[in-house]
Amino acid sequence: MARRILTLDLGAHTLKAVMIENTLRGCRVLGGFRQPRDLQLPLAEQVRKFCEAHDLRGDTVLSCLPGDAVTHRFLTLPFARARQLEQTVPFELESQIPFGLEEVLMDFHLTERTADGGTVLAVAVPRTTLTEHLDTLAAAGLDPAMVGLAPLAPLPLLHLAGGERTGVEALLDIGETRSSVVLLRDGKLNGLRTVSIGLNRTGGFKAFLRELRWTLLALGEHELSFPTRFFLCGGGASLPQLSEALAQAFAVEVVPFQHLTLSSVPPELRGEQGIFAACLGLGLSEALGLSAPEINLRRGEFAHQGQRAALRREMTRLGWLAAGVALVAGLAFALEVHRLNARYEALRQEIRHVFTSALPEARTIVSEKAQLQDAVTDLQGRQRVIAGTATAPLELLRQLSSALPEQVKLDLDEWTFDEESVRLRGTTASFDAAETIKTAATGLGMFREVQLKDVKTTAGGKKVSFTLQMLFTQEPR
Repeated sequence: MARRILTLDLGAHTLKAVMIENTLRGCRVLGGFRQPRDLQLPLAEQVRKFCEAHDLRGDTVLSCLPGDAVTHRFLTLPFARARQLEQTVPFELESQIPFGLEEVLMDFHLTERTADGGTVLAVAVPRTTLTEHLDTLAAAGLDPAMVGLAPLAPLPLLHLAGGERTGVEALLDIGETRSSVVLLRDGKLNGLRTVSIGLNRTGGFKAFLRELRWTLLALGEHELSFPTRFFLCGGGASLPQLSEALAQAFAVEVVPFQHLTLSSVPPELRGEQGIFAACLGLGLSEALGLSAPEINLRRGEFAHQGQRAALRREMTRLGWLAAGVALVAGLAFALEVHRLNARYEALRQEIRHVFTSALPEARTIVSEKAQLQDAVTDLQGRQRVIAGTATAPLELLRQLSSALPEQVKLDLDEWTFDEESVRLRGTTASFDAAETIKTAATGLGMFREVQLKDVKTTAGGKKVSFTLQMLFTQEPR
């Protein structure tokens, strides 16, 4: 069953939404929707009309808060276990922010684990801010299962786009009146800041770049730690002049988000990937189960209940369905294995029948294929020998008979001929006659070596038996 995921980014100047369809086969982006903010209308009313105009309803709803709506700190702690962090991070954060724990909702993400402990990003949002955000969405009939942080939301898209994350990189989300800078070191979250500078900054690009330089210095401490690559999203991603200005001012590679290849995003929406980066990041991370820096500010008494209960029911139903599918698949697999085994046994018996028919003299069967191949090779060798002309077996025997003196008699018992040699076994009148036969064979001029072997008198003592091994000078043709 398809699940629809609706993600929302309620910006200061634009309302943005993305609809994603998630199935067992994968996910795809159905569309992106945006509408300028009307400051004459209450935000809740405009969100309601925006959702009604585009029929924005989802099985799972996700939203995010802008970076300047929260307070955050990077904390270095001497441990990294989840239970210890849960108990310690709230009090460490409270000591560094001008709010009490009863005034805020807090979440954290472990950004790096080291031998000495770990570093976490801790985020706190005033309860009043979160309440106002949830009430605005509730007016449109929406109950978000998650409220994330907009500056971090696009990060999963970098993972989906592939490529090695090494060195210092920065994700720039540049809007009309505010911009967020996310610093990455070897792919790990290393810094975060949202500043009140944007595309409408007085002084144009020059003033914006100056403010950005100071922000990077504050995050990285010195220019040597400046990023070597900028990933650009937000409204600024669609301005080629801004990309050129950033590349010249910081001597870096600038990659607008619309240049990233995301398989789940249809081609007609890729030109607006930068504008919808936060919505796409939230939705695809949820659909694909990506491990990305995730902050969910729906905690404590604000924790989402209805969606989780529905999701648990759906997962239980899918679990039973999956179990049934697995059972049917297991039975089908067992039947297929049985069928293949029966077929294999029939083929094996047929091979054995063919083998015994072809080689009835074989008494020991080790490997039908190997033994048949050996027999074929042997027959091919014999065929090549018989097909020869200059050294055909009968012709060679005739030449040897002609070379023998008339007084030397040879009774031939065995005449074996192959590509490399001729083996003659027979009887003659005396040892001298055997030597004469050897000399005659040598004189034919076609053997590199002639060996006289096993010379002995026969049982009656009247004749001499011998074996003559003649090795060809070259293979006969």
